[in-house]
Amino acid sequence: MLNPLPQESWSRRNATHLLQRAGYGGSPEEQEAFYQLGKEQGIEAAVDSLLETSEDWSSLPWPDWMQSEVDPNGETFGNQGVRRREYVRWYFKVLLGSQPLASKLLKFFIDHFAVDSATVGQYYRWIGMFRYTETLRRHAAGNLAGEDAPFAGDERLVPPGHYGNFKTLVNHVSWSLGMIRTLDLYRSNRGNVNENFGRELLELFAMGIGDEYSDDPEYTEEDVAVAADAFTGRKFYNFRYYPDENRYNNPAGNQNPPLPPASVWQNRGSQDRNTKGPFYGYETTPEGNPIIDGDDIIDVIFDTDRCAKHLSWKLWRYFASPKPSKELVAALASKLRDDHGYEIRPFLKDLFLSEEFYDESVVNAQIKDAGDYFVCLANQLGVTLPTRDAMEDVMQQLGYEVHLPPSIAGWPEPEGPGNTWLATGAMVFRMNMPSVFTHHNYEVFTTGRTRNSMDDFPDVDWNVIAPKELRRIEKFPLLLENLRQRFIPNRELRKSQVRTLLDRYSSVSDELGELEGVRELVRLVLALPEYQTQ
Repeated sequence: MLNPLPQESWSRRNATHLLQRAGYGGSPEEQEAFYQLGKEQGIEAAVDSLLETSEDWSSLPWPDWMQSEVDPNGETFGNQGVRRREYVRWYFKVLLGSQPLASKLLKFFIDHFAVDSATVGQYYRWIGMFRYTETLRRHAAGNLAGEDAPFAGDERLVPPGHYGNFKTLVNHVSWSLGMIRTLDLYRSNRGNVNENFGRELLELFAMGIGDEYSDDPEYTEEDVAVAADAFTGRKFYNFRYYPDENRYNNPAGNQNPPLPPASVWQNRGSQDRNTKGPFYGYETTPEGNPIIDGDDIIDVIFDTDRCAKHLSWKLWRYFASPKPSKELVAALASKLRDDHGYEIRPFLKDLFLSEEFYDESVVNAQIKDAGDYFVCLANQLGVTLPTRDAMEDVMQQLGYEVHLPPSIAGWPEPEGPGNTWLATGAMVFRMNMPSVFTHHNYEVFTTGRTRNSMDDFPDVDWNVIAPKELRRIEKFPLLLENLRQRFIPNRELRKSQVRTLLDRYSSVSDELGELEGVRELVRLVLALPEYQTQ
């Protein structure tokens, strides 16, 4: 199990599948170049090209208004609705502008560690959301800043560690303003313990519950109570006293400068410093130390089979398919914990090289979630992001408001219960959404403000999408094949679909010209059911 795909099995079909799942596909030329790389230098070289971590952070900075440390409730931060829309647009700018695998991982983390901007609160909302997203973004991109990289943001008490390790990421999340506010961790004090974070750490972030792929013992209510006790005392500085630098001194009493506003710190007076245990059968940490604080709980959790299986299953489900066998999950868990120490990219290398990843049951069987759908559409058409008003409108209609997850569990799987991504309204919008780019059809938006904001939106470069020499009616088979390879690779169209597309292209081209025929043809291809899968 998890044997590498034999070199002789490398094909254009497999190369395209890998590009789609580890990123957002590619142009026909990029698909062919990737296939040739794997053919000439080996499959491992092709996978390694997807795993590289050279990311230019300077090209994806926070918006200008987030560079100030002025109280975000003041004039510098302005209207909260505008800032909300700017955050959404910035997030998709990061997805579109990042290395594809880093982009896919960021989207995974946003779902796995969902936080709610409304719960983060009025004073802390956007600095909390940007810092939190930046934390996830750096871990998604891997170890960019070196082995001893400091934590992203101002939370100076977070243990150091290089980015791209799942255990380190969980630790950083537990110290983040966004999570501390979302799950009321700042309210948890010795003698008055709030169990929200401790419970979700076990159920959602690290161990899972009721998982059919694992026969390992489930955690108990006693384990939840122990975890909650261990995470007491995590606090943050208020904005209201900034910029009075003398208001707070470092609580640990050392010589570090005072912490900036909204930084997280450990209040020893409200922390339960007693020895904890047992926790999930552990009397001490794996290193033999007493279990006292939240960092010790994380050490124990990541030593368990259940944690390794839960996270392996989540990553396989996201990149491959929703229902792996118990045997496959066990093999993946061994890779993740025992072979790679929870390093994410080496684990993904094994996943992307495995024969199971290219199985017929995996290829073309994954429904695009709302984020994948939009980013694929924008990438394949080569368009810029719509305006901030349009981005918010689009995401509301697609059911993916990244700052307002439906629950702390994140967004349901596209084929899972409770999702709205493929409900009737969302599907109608998915079918109409491409016309925004192909025909500048802004009637799909819900407000006049949004429609007016798109007045100067640039057109698609149709010479790239459909070269002029392919637009003559006698060249239609070549034109359609070019579009199929760009938008729905690894899928074949039925004869009835081809006839319908030909009839419509011919009719529109005769009446309005070849360019209008191309616009309509692309719109129809992007509305096909085949475009909803990858």
